[in-house]
Amino acid sequence: MSAKQFIPMFIMILLTNILVTGGIVFGGIMYLKSNSSSEPNGLLTKTPLAFLVSKSNGQVQMPSFRSLEKVVLSIKGAKQNHFLMLEIAVETRYPEAIENINDYMPVVHNSMIKLFSDKTYEDIQQEGVIDQLQQEVKQSVLAAFDKTDILKNIDDVLLTKFVVQ
Repeated sequence: MSAKQFIPMFIMILLTNILVTGGIVFGGIMYLKSNSSSEPNGLLTKTPLAFLVSKSNGQVQMPSFRSLEKVVLSIKGAKQNHFLMLEIAVETRYPEAIENINDYMPVVHNSMIKLFSDKTYEDIQQEGVIDQLQQEVKQSVLAAFDKTDILKNIDDVLLTKFVVQ
């Protein structure tokens, strides 16, 4: 085979390869898109390609808030023990994805116990400590959901009630 025959043959093989690969990718995406639109929980909805089947129509979904069960803890004081009651809410734009979030409350309770076990009544009564506690509670709750699918649907964690007695 001469150089004059080799160059056009190489270009034809390269173009054929590009066309076939493009067709396979395009056909695969179209197949998955048509399959997932006919099923409520399609094939692509839980993959990085979920944007292909999203039905947002340019509208941003409004945040929804889901209150978790109350958390009551015992806090050490100088003279006596005190009780701390927390109410926590989770902000999400996918409320259907976190319907069973209260099933994970034992994990949330555990993370709150760990968080407040080293704190004293005097620690949580200091001025300006609420902002710090808000961040610590948020980090603890997100860490509690770290190994679940729920984590990706949580936009924010709010401390909605904080009562010390």
